[in-house]
Amino acid sequence: MSETPDPLSIRCPSCRQRFSVAANLKERMVECGACDFRFRINDNVIVRSKKAYPGERKKSELNRFQRVPLSTAAPDDLQTMRYAEFKHPEQLEPASPQRIMAGIIGVGMMACLALMLIFASGPGSTFGAMPQTNKFIIAGFVSALGAIMLIYANPRARLKAGFFGALLAAGLVSLPIFFKGPPIAGEPDAYVSTDPVDPILPVDEDSDSVAALRERFTTKPLETEQARLEMAGGGKKAYGIYLVNLEQRNIYTVRDYLIRETMAGPTSHPYPRDKGDYLIVLTDVSMDIDKVAEIAGRLGEAKETHDEVGVIVVSVDNKQFTDGAAEKLSDKEDPDFYQLNRTELGSLDMDRVKRAVERLAAAEPTAYRADITGALIGLMRKPGIRFHDELASALLVWAEDPGPAGRAALEVLRSEVAGGATVSENLVKLVAKKKIPEAIPSLHTLWLGSPIVWERHYAEFGPAIEPGVLEQLGTDNAPLRHSAIMLLGMVGTESSLPGLQKLAESEDPEIRVLAERAVGKITGR
Repeated sequence: MSETPDPLSIRCPSCRQRFSVAANLKERMVECGACDFRFRINDNVIVRSKKAYPGERKKSELNRFQRVPLSTAAPDDLQTMRYAEFKHPEQLEPASPQRIMAGIIGVGMMACLALMLIFASGPGSTFGAMPQTNKFIIAGFVSALGAIMLIYANPRARLKAGFFGALLAAGLVSLPIFFKGPPIAGEPDAYVSTDPVDPILPVDEDSDSVAALRERFTTKPLETEQARLEMAGGGKKAYGIYLVNLEQRNIYTVRDYLIRETMAGPTSHPYPRDKGDYLIVLTDVSMDIDKVAEIAGRLGEAKETHDEVGVIVVSVDNKQFTDGAAEKLSDKEDPDFYQLNRTELGSLDMDRVKRAVERLAAAEPTAYRADITGALIGLMRKPGIRFHDELASALLVWAEDPGPAGRAALEVLRSEVAGGATVSENLVKLVAKKKIPEAIPSLHTLWLGSPIVWERHYAEFGPAIEPGVLEQLGTDNAPLRHSAIMLLGMVGTESSLPGLQKLAESEDPEIRVLAERAVGKITGR
């Protein structure tokens, strides 16, 4: 059995590409498969590789490899490293956004309350009438909450955060000591009443003096307003209504009532005082103090009137601000429906009055008709009312004699037309129902502005409107001229025939037809 010789490893002289060929091709011509170069296989192209045996090559780089395996056993005196177990991984993590926000909110709350305690402790301010004990409670609560949020926001330095929060809390709680505000009843230098029923009765012989009264009621804002009106002239005055026993939820209802009834300026404002009392400063008032005291007395009982300082003391009856039973007020079949709604018409809260008017407008006038009609007419004449459309709708149902109701509505109509306000259609219906001649100029103005809307209501006044309508036959306003021709056809007399007959010869076919119909109606009456 013959042995096959090992193949030869050759390299192309041209492209230096290596190949492996059979040994029997030695000394023969071959062609390179890569570059097509022809050459002979001899010792010049044969690649010789030197055989190496173990231990023959000595290279330093081989020393890095371990020839003998190391022992796995540690020496007896070797100390191994030990790692502590972290029970709170957040100490190694970066602070999260919610923790950062918690810290900012905590410090911000404490800073805001500090500013309020410093700057809002004066008379009439947020904390001006607050007892000292309540200020400490609020400061303590906000301090505790802010400190907790600071500790939560700093998991890596909770001790430092707690210490810093404690410093801020101590400063915040100490502020009420230095910024006390005006004296409060029950505290040193505060006014203390000896009368358990009326807490503002005088307690010494000098309490009737001007200085004592001003100190008693804290009339600084009233004095400022009185001085302003005196310099401005005009005869307007400012009064202070000192309200005792008033529940806080009713303060704005009382304010609106006093401004509406006394026709005071819109800048009139309530100021909190000791023990939950209020001083409402009414400015730009034309009435005298006795009339204002009469109006304020409806709130309960006017106990004192101090003309020298312009203050009226009123003990408020809060029961009158309580709504009646909603079921009875809305149920027309209930025997108390009319009585309860009649009572609601006299409420000091205009929202309650408006709801009662709307309920009565949808009910049959079967009980208390005269009383309810009188109350509705009184509301129509009252200044400051903004729901004339609802009132007119109710009076159209309840008024047996449209005369008084129509004249009350006429006053409102004139005011709205003169002021350019949107006029209620029910108001015009109520005025037209009585055909009051004094209302024609106002209706004429409305008709000129919107002839299609007010045409049928204007026609209710009959021939009395004929002169004003005849003037519009030659207008260039087509809708107004058409409406004038139709109105003359409804209410015109023989005085309208010449103008209408002239239009009957018009080239405009629509005008011609309308005029012919109007002439036919007038001659047919």
